Amino acid sequence: MRERKLTLDQLAHTGTIGRMEIERIKPDSVWANLETCKLTTVTAPSGYGKTTILKEWAAKTNLEVGWISLGEEDIQRVSFWKKVIVHMPGLPEQERINLLDILQSTSFSPTHFIATLCTCLRTYQVSGALIIDDFHMMMDSPELGELITWIEEMPDTYHIIISGQSFTGVSLKRLLRHQQVLQITKQDLILTVEELQQYVATYLHREPSEEVIANIMQQTKGWPAGLRLVHMYEQLREDYADLQFSNVTVARQLIQEIVYSLSESEQHYLLCSAVLNTMHIRLCDHLAGTRRGRVIIRRLKTQGLLVEGQEESGWFSLNRHLRNYLREMLDMQAEIDVKELYKRASDWYETQQTLVMAIHYASKAGDQERLKRLIIKAAPALLEEGRVAQLQEWISMLPRKYMYQLELGIIYGWVVCFRFQPELAERQAHMLEEQLLRRELQLTEEEEKRYFTDVYTLKTFISILQDDAKSTLDHANKSLVYSPITSSYFSHSFDYNRHDATIMHSTIGGGGDLRSVHRLYERLAPKITKESVFSGYYHICLAEIAYEWGQSGKAKRHLDVALMIADLFGLPGLLVPVYLLKARLEIEQQGNAQAAKATLHALKDMLTTSNAPSDWFKKAEAARVHIAIQQNDTDRIRNWLSLFVLQEPPIQQKSLFEYVTLVHAYAALNERETALSYIKKLMPFVKFGGRISAEIDLFVTQAVLLYNDDTDAALASLKQALRLSADSKYMRTYWLGGETVRNMVEELIQLEEVPKKQIKYVEQILAYWSEDTHDQRLQSKLTKRELQLVYQLQLGKRNIEIAQELALSLGTVKVYFHRIYEKLGVKNRKQAKEIAAGLDYSEIL
Repeated sequence: MRERKLTLDQLAHTGTIGRMEIERIKPDSVWANLETCKLTTVTAPSGYGKTTILKEWAAKTNLEVGWISLGEEDIQRVSFWKKVIVHMPGLPEQERINLLDILQSTSFSPTHFIATLCTCLRTYQVSGALIIDDFHMMMDSPELGELITWIEEMPDTYHIIISGQSFTGVSLKRLLRHQQVLQITKQDLILTVEELQQYVATYLHREPSEEVIANIMQQTKGWPAGLRLVHMYEQLREDYADLQFSNVTVARQLIQEIVYSLSESEQHYLLCSAVLNTMHIRLCDHLAGTRRGRVIIRRLKTQGLLVEGQEESGWFSLNRHLRNYLREMLDMQAEIDVKELYKRASDWYETQQTLVMAIHYASKAGDQERLKRLIIKAAPALLEEGRVAQLQEWISMLPRKYMYQLELGIIYGWVVCFRFQPELAERQAHMLEEQLLRRELQLTEEEEKRYFTDVYTLKTFISILQDDAKSTLDHANKSLVYSPITSSYFSHSFDYNRHDATIMHSTIGGGGDLRSVHRLYERLAPKITKESVFSGYYHICLAEIAYEWGQSGKAKRHLDVALMIADLFGLPGLLVPVYLLKARLEIEQQGNAQAAKATLHALKDMLTTSNAPSDWFKKAEAARVHIAIQQNDTDRIRNWLSLFVLQEPPIQQKSLFEYVTLVHAYAALNERETALSYIKKLMPFVKFGGRISAEIDLFVTQAVLLYNDDTDAALASLKQALRLSADSKYMRTYWLGGETVRNMVEELIQLEEVPKKQIKYVEQILAYWSEDTHDQRLQSKLTKRELQLVYQLQLGKRNIEIAQELALSLGTVKVYFHRIYEKLGVKNRKQAKEIAAGLDYSEIL
């Protein structure tokens, strides 16, 4: 919280006017009542010293004070509340981090956030004050209502002070009714006669006669900024008696005095720098074509017109009034080309590899060719970071014709794909593919290969979002034909050669050889070194595989990472499978139906806020039916079925998840014939689409439905499922079939109809129904050496002591425990000790 501490350190000064120090807050003043109210509003036009007097109060109060100054960038909800949380005094750091996580979550709810914040303040009995300066920037913002609600609900030990020029649109009726508001206006801020007398005697070194005081009061009307101007004229040895000015123009007059005191070259330097939001000496020198920046920057700093950046040294920003004045002057300077200045700024940032700022200034310059080139250069990194909205905004500044050019067209395809519009992205990709296939573009062989790779990579990703496993496989193979290594827009998922499995595991309903995908992803593991959109798909795929193999601990670890990345980027294409798998784990592993329902409810809230297509909502609702099937809630199943049949969608790849759910729903209601008829319709479709997991699921479900009436057909169906699943080791699909599947598998073994190469796999399936106790199953997973380590763990020994006892190195002990945690499905020593408490250690003693 370095920024907050720096701000509070700056408050340890009394109010100043020019070089003067005037003590404004008296014991009997209105400021003495500030600590008795939840909310204090300080309302006055510019120049009445709101900020100055608040600094004086902050330095005198015994409360811990936080301070934030609002700018245009803080009007957005996340930016505003983030600034509030970061600068709130008294909050424990862990709670501050938790609140920031809630705020940045895609399932953010203002009501939940405010309730959590108020609970935190009450729990820790936090007391303090938060000053929000320049609050008029928030007018007409939807966050105003949230802020007022928070102030109404927060404990009386906390105080909010808001300062600004006006507070129109703010409703304080409830707070006023409970006498919890202190309203300070400009009448409370004007200088009194006594303060003017003190000023004249101390700083002007004159006799504070009634005539002098009357003259100054007539000119300033008690306005502190006016008094500052008087002081400045006194320093310039002007006769303050002849001074004429108005409240509106005082800041401008102050700025003029400073600007016109500079030489022409220095004025030119400032004017060139005025196009910048943040300044650096080398950047300003580049714009002005000079090296005199250090002298000018030093002078501006001494006059208090530069604000030094707190995050990075060497960077400054101009005082807001000075910057506005300089930009107005710049608009009137015909000899200075403002667009050329923007181009120079863009060029400088590009040389510094700060492409986002380079694009920003290229757009300001209206240089479309430069803007296009920079977007193409920055796009792979920006897409990986999930900054899709920013890319879309920049692309919208370019003429429509650029969307049909290959490089920018591919980027636009990725943007609309990530904006949850796979159909539009598919049309864009098809148009680009047609251009390349016509061979009308004058491209080198290398360029053509690169563009084909990028286009087919885009089409692969679109197919993943559309849940089309066959098309995913086809497009992935085509991309590998043109480049056996990688595409610049999807580097983590295609960095393998053509001899490896070329099947991308689809994340919902899925298709593919699980073992091949797992081997492929193990080779990719060293490349997944940072959080990105693509690493999210990597982790959800591994979580799905671990879940199917019954490795719940491993599945949960990968799922947690995928959930964090999904929340970070807010992509429904990733969030939907993550939430669905999370709900399945909660209902099947933990038996917690309420948690699973809450997860799916959060998913629907997220889909609503992101304006996702209706297909995602249908998947979420179908997942709720799986919970109803687990709970045997026939009413909910029938309600869903009636709605589904009423608006039955065509059978296609994106509706497959709902249709498989439909089969399970009819099976749960014992409507055997209807379920079998849908299986018959779906089977050719899943085979053609390469949906291996869905095909196995349908064969197993069909076998269960046929077993009582047609045993031979049931066993034939199960043999088909085993044939498809043996190489990939599908497990959970069989376990969900229950005792009927176990009986059929045992019957197949008795009839010797299980091929020898499948025997071990079938035994693994049957082990799930073993009569051994939970502890016996755990013990069977551990080797004798691992059991020895677990026993030492039960004795409460540390790793170094275990290493000495068993004559092992410390590193070997750590490796052993890593394996033990994975086998037991736990994360740490405490959990391992608890779960292994009932094991039999007699054989190692």
